[in-house]
Amino acid sequence: MSRSMFFGIFSSILGLIGLIFLFTASSNLPVYQRPVEAFQGLAFTLVWGMGVPESLGYPAAALSVLAVLAVLFVVGKKISGWLD
Repeated sequence: MSRSMFFGIFSSILGLIGLIFLFTASSNLPVYQRPVEAFQGLAFTLVWGMGVPESLGYPAAALSVLAVLAVLFVVGKKISGWLD
């Protein structure tokens, strides 16, 4: 695995952890339950707050998480290219 690929994966993982802790900041849940709570909270926000139909709430939440991971992966690869 190349250095830029490693940097991209590392930045995606750190970004996902940051997103999880952002959504569950005021929660008193154990750490192992926080990813599920963050995903449920994102789906709830999309359905109730933004008016997305209920049948599209979970797929839209999954696509949102995947989009964040993809963007952070690209940013991590670019930063790795600048460090060379």
